[in-house]
Amino acid sequence: MRKIIIPFVIILIGVLFSSVYVVEEGTKGIVLRFNKMIALSEPGLHFKVPGIDNVRIVDAKIQTTDSSKNGMEQKFINREKNYLIVDYFVQWKITDFKRYYETIAGGNSIEDLLMARLNGRLRAEIGKLDIIDIINDANTEMKSRNSLMLRVKDALNGKQPNAKSDENISNGQFDDQSEGNLEKITSMRAFGVEVIDVRIKQIDFPAAVSKSIYDRMSEERKVFARDKRFQGYKKAEEIRAQSRLTATKILSEAEKQARIIRGEGDANAAKIYADTFSKDFEFFSFIRSLKAYEQSFKENDIMVISPDSEFFRYMKLNPNIKSDKK
Repeated sequence: MRKIIIPFVIILIGVLFSSVYVVEEGTKGIVLRFNKMIALSEPGLHFKVPGIDNVRIVDAKIQTTDSSKNGMEQKFINREKNYLIVDYFVQWKITDFKRYYETIAGGNSIEDLLMARLNGRLRAEIGKLDIIDIINDANTEMKSRNSLMLRVKDALNGKQPNAKSDENISNGQFDDQSEGNLEKITSMRAFGVEVIDVRIKQIDFPAAVSKSIYDRMSEERKVFARDKRFQGYKKAEEIRAQSRLTATKILSEAEKQARIIRGEGDANAAKIYADTFSKDFEFFSFIRSLKAYEQSFKENDIMVISPDSEFFRYMKLNPNIKSDKK
């Protein structure tokens, strides 16, 4: 009896272990029965029918695919017919696991499909812009790198009505006429994938044209610098001229006020003298004579004049004055 029970227990344990599977956090389990999806398992412990059901674990987190992972340069042509080397990446996640499994079950690679469509859409968008628009992030219009990446992301998510056919996108071919006529969207939703973000990491010119472009940009910066310096000199001269004009006005006004004050002072002094001398004319004449004597008799001067002249009237001794000498 024991010989029968032991094999039965071993078989039971084997069946139990083969029917149990664990889905880790950040992943989903696609349950397959005869290679057809019958269920989607969330993270945790689950059971399946041994020998009939298979489970395929797929990453449910946001994934990043880089254009430079294969070491191939991505060359594009902008509207100015310049070759550009663009390095970019795309972030995506699985939203419809049934469609995703149907895609990969047919032998297709989601990353290859995504990069082919992204590459073609970027080629179309870059072909519409000049290099300054592609590099510039501050442009508020639709001609900027940010708006370019947003348009590409919307196209991959099926939000743009005018896009390329799968054949044109896969081959990297586009033209303005076909873009306006085709209605099929460059969308990854048909494969159960949603694009979260598209970012351009770096834009370079081929080495053959980098030096000429650098020289041209350097000359443009020099012209810009000279123009700024000229504007600075012009502004400085305007400020100096305005300062000199202001200083001249201030000095003129000050001189005007000084002359007015001096004139008023002289007039007041003359009026005081006139009022004072009008009260005693004899005293006024005496003071005038003293000033005349002071101005006339200088050192080593010789004056020929009669002592009886009116000029010496106040120098004569007044007989009415008594002398103290005896």
